[in-house]
Amino acid sequence: MKPIDFIKLILKHKIILIVTPIIFGLLAVVLTNNPKRTYQSQTILYTGIASGSSIVQDKTFNYLAANNAFDNLINIIKSRDTQEEVAIRLLSQHLSLKQPDSKFLSKEAYKGLQEILPEDIKDYLSKAEKLDKNGNIDYETIVAHLTELVNQENSNFVYSLLSFNHPYYSIEAISKVKVLRISSSDLVKLSYETDDPGICQQTLKIYIDVCIKKYKDLKESGSDAVVKYFETQLAQSENKLKSIEQKLLKFNQDNNIINYYEQSKAVAIVREDMGVEFNKSLAQLAGTRASTKRLEEKLAMQELIQQKNNAIVESKKSLGDLNYKISVLEAKANTDEAHANISKLKEQAKNIQNDIKSNVDELYSFQNTTDGVPIDKVLPDWVDKVVETEDLQAKIDVMNAQNKAIEKQFSTYAPAGANLKRIEREIAVAEEEYLEILHGLNLAKLKFQDTQLSSNLKEVDPPFFPLNPIPNKRKIVIIAIAFVSGLIVLAAILFMEFFDNTLKNEKKAAEKLELPSMGMIPKIFKAGSHINLIKIQDRLMDFIMQDFDRTFKVNNISKKPKIITVFSTRSNEGKSVITTNIARKLKASGHSVLVLNHSDEDKSKFSASRSAWLYKFLGYSDPRIDYNNPFLAEAKSYLDASEYKAYDVNHEYSHVKAYNELDFNADKNQNPDYILIELPNLLDLDYPSELIANSDLSLLVCRSNRLWSKADDNILDKIKEISGEKLKFIINGVEIKEIETLLGELPKKRSKVRIRIKNMFRFQFYTSNRI
Repeated sequence: MKPIDFIKLILKHKIILIVTPIIFGLLAVVLTNNPKRTYQSQTILYTGIASGSSIVQDKTFNYLAANNAFDNLINIIKSRDTQEEVAIRLLSQHLSLKQPDSKFLSKEAYKGLQEILPEDIKDYLSKAEKLDKNGNIDYETIVAHLTELVNQENSNFVYSLLSFNHPYYSIEAISKVKVLRISSSDLVKLSYETDDPGICQQTLKIYIDVCIKKYKDLKESGSDAVVKYFETQLAQSENKLKSIEQKLLKFNQDNNIINYYEQSKAVAIVREDMGVEFNKSLAQLAGTRASTKRLEEKLAMQELIQQKNNAIVESKKSLGDLNYKISVLEAKANTDEAHANISKLKEQAKNIQNDIKSNVDELYSFQNTTDGVPIDKVLPDWVDKVVETEDLQAKIDVMNAQNKAIEKQFSTYAPAGANLKRIEREIAVAEEEYLEILHGLNLAKLKFQDTQLSSNLKEVDPPFFPLNPIPNKRKIVIIAIAFVSGLIVLAAILFMEFFDNTLKNEKKAAEKLELPSMGMIPKIFKAGSHINLIKIQDRLMDFIMQDFDRTFKVNNISKKPKIITVFSTRSNEGKSVITTNIARKLKASGHSVLVLNHSDEDKSKFSASRSAWLYKFLGYSDPRIDYNNPFLAEAKSYLDASEYKAYDVNHEYSHVKAYNELDFNADKNQNPDYILIELPNLLDLDYPSELIANSDLSLLVCRSNRLWSKADDNILDKIKEISGEKLKFIINGVEIKEIETLLGELPKKRSKVRIRIKNMFRFQFYTSNRI
């Protein structure tokens, strides 16, 4: 939408855009004629959350934590429990009064409270014995009683008063207390508005007291619970540590351990030294035993020496006997046999000599060692070695016993080390746990003290008693209602304009119909003197006739007569008026015409007349049809009877192929240049498709203010298949402003200021300059 189009739309609906805000503004004036006076009081609390003092050293400011703390505080203030206690205390304060006091509430409010009080509450108040110094019923006593009633059941008077919509005592009324953090400071502002100044002030006072108490209790209860938790855990950890230490003491006593690590180290050293010494002694024992065995072997040769001596003596005796026999035989030897015996004996003697020599050699070797030591010297060495061997054996036996004792001690210390280590680990873990819990307890106590400092909310600015009511916003409300109503009307107008899905104008209709346009005809209404509607209609008809001639020339249609079918998909589209006016123009240009209509009834006069006063009041054009307009003149006023005929729509109608097959009173001698055939509505009756196909031009007439439906599209698609490029449309009844797309700016009487403003919105600043 262009700026000029927007301005035109505003100007078109200017009256309703002005009248509607005025009406709603006047309505707002009437409804707010007797406004309710409202009083406001406020108070400021100092929280100390962000910049307050702290006993925690090196405490850094945390912006997120500070915001969370403020959110917590504000949520506590807004909580239902807080509001319920405030409502109970406010009600208790008013019930404690024996007579109205403007400091607390007005006479009207006191009277209204007394009227709604049930008898049981009145009886309780009348029987109350505990009074304060002013003679009123004790405030805290009433608070306790009302709190008990609220907690007992949900059907009593107090619970209902708090739950419903009482202007002073309901939770809904108390929830109207506004809570706001002042900028990014430590201050929180509470404000309250109500129609009673005393109640306004007292509600904030009570609210402050309740909030301070609840916030402090909540903060301290949380920190105190943490301290108690750490104290409990510390006691449990201490008992656990003592139990493990007792376990270690008993373990040391059972295993005779004074210092396990030194003792185990000493046992290991002794065990190692004993092992070395034992192995060394075993080696020495093996050596002495080997020496002793060798000496004993040497000493065992004495028996062999005796045997050898005996053998030598026997051999010597045998040798002497043989020598004697040889001497005897040599003395007597005179035969060969004797000589043979002598040789044999000598041989025996020689063998004995060899044996003696061998035994003597062995005897010598037996009497002397391999080292050449005499055997008598070996005996003392043997004795020494035997003594040494026995000594070493005794020493090894003692060491073996000691080794067994050390091994037993070592076998005791080996598992004891693992158990001791495990117990020591348990003690280390328990000690670390104890120290951590002790550290946590110290931090918790520090935090508790810090919380006590930070939870002390202080009342910086006490709530004041409001004397003057809040200036009402009546003027603003009236202006806002008028402005919003005007915006709603403007939005509705723009919405309808933007989502207007009617054919509306030639361009939009061409897009929807997908057909070339033949022209458009404006809506015929009673125009004022500022618009020459007849001239505009004649000029538009001239455009249509020019398009007629151009169409026939382009298609080389020169036959006579030229058949033109005029139709519409629905009724009341204006095809009769357009058909007769085309015939009038053709006749005025010197052509002979014949108009065939399916009815000779003049429908142009059948439109109902509308009431024009509302349209005129709202600044719209007169909606009534101007029946005196020449465009709506009866066809018979400018067409002869032979030029305007009616045909009957019978059962043969849909099969008609040519105009002369229609059922009308034809003049055989008549041969017109143009024959205009108006067909009935296509959606109401079967149409003569061959007649449409054989026509030289097909005109679809559409009303601009109608919606183009799917049914219209379907029937038009079939006509397109029949007519092809011969099908065109004329849009009828368009708004007068749409004519400017064909005729340019319509001739009207306009002031110079309006012309300049219009050119400004068109961004045409030099149109008045001459070339």
